[in-house]
Amino acid sequence: MITAEKQRLRVEAGKILSRLGAGERACGSQKIRAALESWERWEGIRTLCAYAALASEPDVLMPWPEGKAVLLPRMVGRCLVLHVIAGLAMLHRGAFGVLEPREECPECDPKADVILVPGMAFDRSGARLGRGKGYYDRLLESFEGVRVGVCFDEQVVESVPREPHDKRMEFLLTPAGLRACGT
Repeated sequence: MITAEKQRLRVEAGKILSRLGAGERACGSQKIRAALESWERWEGIRTLCAYAALASEPDVLMPWPEGKAVLLPRMVGRCLVLHVIAGLAMLHRGAFGVLEPREECPECDPKADVILVPGMAFDRSGARLGRGKGYYDRLLESFEGVRVGVCFDEQVVESVPREPHDKRMEFLLTPAGLRACGT
């Protein structure tokens, strides 16, 4: 039953994202970066685990986060492995056409001050709906650091169905700002 509800919500979220124009996505991404950089914790963050955005996702890497060690995931089998990268030139198109670190980039433990996690939908309690393959669920199982869900305002829904393996986000970052989940 939960699987069917998640799939229905994925379809709905996909429709919402397809209605956002490139200009709206760029403007939303810019507001998300501004909210992130105005967070009181931002200056103290030394390691930031981020993601290379798909066309429909908020871009959190432009401009490049200065003064931070940036970790990005690479798909290896059914898992995401983190690598330290120094810039977008260290990326290539991997599985599913996603930009990811080249294999020769230094690998690191699943640990950072903050991880920015994309999703199809989030609710205010921090529940996240991914794309259905479980990559981030498996990464978050062993990840050490603050979990921040990232999405456009239109992707925040009343409720996301949750299973025992689903990890909640501690914060939600949207163009409207950064808020602690559950508040």
